Amino acid sequence: MGVTIGSAPVVVIGFNKDVAWTHTVSTGKRFTLHQLTLVDGDPTSYVVDGSIEKMTARSIAGITLWSTRYGPVISAPRMGLNWTDKVAFALQDANRNNARGLDQWLQYGRASNVADVRKALQSLGTPWVNTIAADRHGDVLYADGSVVPDVDAAQLERCTPDGVARRLRGTGLIVLDGSRSDCDWRRDPTSRVPGITPIERLPVAVRSDWVMNSNDSFLYTNPAQHFEGISPMVGTARVESPRTRSSLLEIPAMLVAGPGGKATPEGIERQLFADHNLLGEQVLPDLLAACANLNDAMTDAAALREGCAALRAWDRTDSVESRGAHLFREFWRQARSLPNVYRHPFDVHRPVETPTGLNMADPAVATKVWDSLAKAVKRVRDAGFALDAPLGAVQRPATVDEAIPLHGGEPFEGVLNMQSMGNGRGSLAPGGYRIDFGTSYVQVVGFDERGPRAQALLTYGQSSDPASPYATDQLRLFSAKQWPRLPFHPEDVARERVGPVLELRR
Repeated sequence: MGVTIGSAPVVVIGFNKDVAWTHTVSTGKRFTLHQLTLVDGDPTSYVVDGSIEKMTARSIAGITLWSTRYGPVISAPRMGLNWTDKVAFALQDANRNNARGLDQWLQYGRASNVADVRKALQSLGTPWVNTIAADRHGDVLYADGSVVPDVDAAQLERCTPDGVARRLRGTGLIVLDGSRSDCDWRRDPTSRVPGITPIERLPVAVRSDWVMNSNDSFLYTNPAQHFEGISPMVGTARVESPRTRSSLLEIPAMLVAGPGGKATPEGIERQLFADHNLLGEQVLPDLLAACANLNDAMTDAAALREGCAALRAWDRTDSVESRGAHLFREFWRQARSLPNVYRHPFDVHRPVETPTGLNMADPAVATKVWDSLAKAVKRVRDAGFALDAPLGAVQRPATVDEAIPLHGGEPFEGVLNMQSMGNGRGSLAPGGYRIDFGTSYVQVVGFDERGPRAQALLTYGQSSDPASPYATDQLRLFSAKQWPRLPFHPEDVARERVGPVLELRR
């Protein structure tokens, strides 16, 4: 995946003859809000360290935009961020004027090993992603070297205005006291960009075994890897996603199964598309044990028995042929948020293995679990599907009208191969799951004496023209779990070329 700048290709995710690299979305913060204390009677002036500063005005298309030392003034009434006669809020963006990433990705393309990738990260050009890389020498790299405001935990504690943290809890927004200059971003002289956290204080690891990231915090890139002194602006100190837990469980299992305890390209491909459903494996045994004791006098008893039967036959994967996977997804979509739903709650000493099990011994929890299952049965039927329909008959892409069956599941189920509708917010409806978010480009790269051996898929197609035969060719291969080989050497590229060469000249 890349673009061309001038005559040089910028490969954002890909490989060269010695190194392969990819990215996942980082949990780091890219901006902060600053609460301004306004001057009485002058809502376009604010106070910093007791001195008055004027906002600057700029007119665009008849609209006046106001800016401060921190950045533009914003107003978001639904979030309680109002511009009143007392306070206003300014947004300071760490990615403002960031064009450094283009040069950084050019350096990746020239890298001979992961050490070169790490060196490229020093420019602090990565706008909002983690970087994972591996080289032909057997070394791997994980880094959240993305652009993050230089604000540490102590500063967050002393600089959050009273009442703001409580009001914005759950939004992920960071608000600092704009009336104090010591609450602005730190300007570390070791940083390549003033105000941005330098690479030396970001989580970077080079190892000879393995690293991973599943769009979660930096903390669990490898159980043996420990980071110290990382700001909460970069990420939290616990596993947030079941998909991360799946990665941390499935990678060691794959290595044990591999020859000599090593990964192989074929083993990685099988694991990525095995579509194991972690939460199905962890909570279904307790649910099915309780199903055996269902009382006919219970509300919705008949529907519950049919739901139990469908889930008992489910293979606990999200493959296209898996029957009942959609029923579990709708059940767990509701049940996962129930208080005390787990038999073994989260244990900080077992962050990967917990939470697990279903707390059916608690009558209050059990009642709500049964209600969740009954609602799931109704939702599946209202959508027009059988409880034991194969997932491939329910799950299809939103980008094309053709009903191409898709395998994979939601992150909240703990499925590595992510397939989501509305970024996890869309439940089953008539027409099925119309997938618009998730696995897009997936590659497995190994190296031999000639160079890389890459198998890869661009699931949303090589052409944006719906009439093109290349609009859905990769999606069909993905559906069938087939991995095409990517050409790399000139003779391979020439052999697999389709259509005439397009030559661009200045």
